[in-house]
Amino acid sequence: MKKLFIVVFNLTVSLFAGKTVPVEESEFFRKHVEPETGIVSYILEAHHIAPDIQSIYFTHKSMTDDGRFLVFHATDMKKKMRKHLYVLDLKKGKFTRIVAREVIPFLDVKRNQVYYITIDGLFRHDLETSPAKAVKLCDVPAEIKQLKSKRYLCTHLTLTHDRKKAFLDVGTHGLYVQGMLDISSGKFTEWGRTDFYVNHGQIHPYRDDIALCAWEALKGKLVNGVYPRMWLMEPGNKRTMIPSVTNYATHERWSEDGKGFYFCSSGVYYHELASGRQYQLTPMTAAHATMTADNKYLTFDNSVGGWYRGCAWQIGFYNGKSKKGFYFYPKLEAYNTQENPSTLHPDPHPQFVCNDKYIISTVNLSNGHMDLSVTPVAQLIERTQ
Repeated sequence: MKKLFIVVFNLTVSLFAGKTVPVEESEFFRKHVEPETGIVSYILEAHHIAPDIQSIYFTHKSMTDDGRFLVFHATDMKKKMRKHLYVLDLKKGKFTRIVAREVIPFLDVKRNQVYYITIDGLFRHDLETSPAKAVKLCDVPAEIKQLKSKRYLCTHLTLTHDRKKAFLDVGTHGLYVQGMLDISSGKFTEWGRTDFYVNHGQIHPYRDDIALCAWEALKGKLVNGVYPRMWLMEPGNKRTMIPSVTNYATHERWSEDGKGFYFCSSGVYYHELASGRQYQLTPMTAAHATMTADNKYLTFDNSVGGWYRGCAWQIGFYNGKSKKGFYFYPKLEAYNTQENPSTLHPDPHPQFVCNDKYIISTVNLSNGHMDLSVTPVAQLIERTQ
């Protein structure tokens, strides 16, 4: 009997060896039950790396579809370590620093690759084979380098569906240039230039000839009676301003099927690309929002402190089928004070990841630090049936 037990035990070990460990079972996460809602989340245990841990900006995902890789920012301001990029491999059980500089990367969630751009060039990391190795794909074009007083090459990198081109929304002081970078040749094709503050550029999920951009820093200002935040950019200096049905908008994002985009206003609204029709997805107040691939569920955050960069926040979920929603994090504590706003952009930025199995967000759980939270979605759907 003892010999049989040993054989069965060894077989069990061999079956599970080399498997990706789910977040719920991983030693790198601690279980957190939100007191007011009872919703279960899992908090990444990575403060041995840095005091503050953040998810990636809301337009991009922080976890691969297979659940193996989690990409995050780590910051230690006392050590002048600002938003270094790390990856956790949940199959090998290993943390790896990808790059020691502040970038908002593009994570290819199906191919398990990370892309980012700096003044030194466009780079890729292959997470399955050599996560720490930076593969240089091309240089930054000379015409971009020659622009004076560059503020950024792009706010957050986006790539075409075939991963052959990257959309850039280059910002200088007083001049903003939009266009496409061919990754294999390093050639830049300029689409247009504006004297207004264009950023948040996102190439369409399937089309190479249109990008969604934003006129930032308007602060509620109307131009000719219209709030002109949302723009569709195309080659040949063609751009179309998309007015909001509410005459206000913040933080827009393409739907994953590319049939439209959604934006935050008095709730979350959807804009159909073909018809131009706009309609409300949820009446719940939101600052940033993302949808599932089937457009049935939303997650979003809401500032309850009345100011940004470190105030108290809520994180919500809305069931588009039942028309019910709630804040599963009803009130996250302020990270700092209004008089001393953070420079780290500590908003929750909730996002659906791992084929919409989880919601990842940045949270402050009254410990004075930012944490990365992973919330299983199934319980949120059940709560809102």
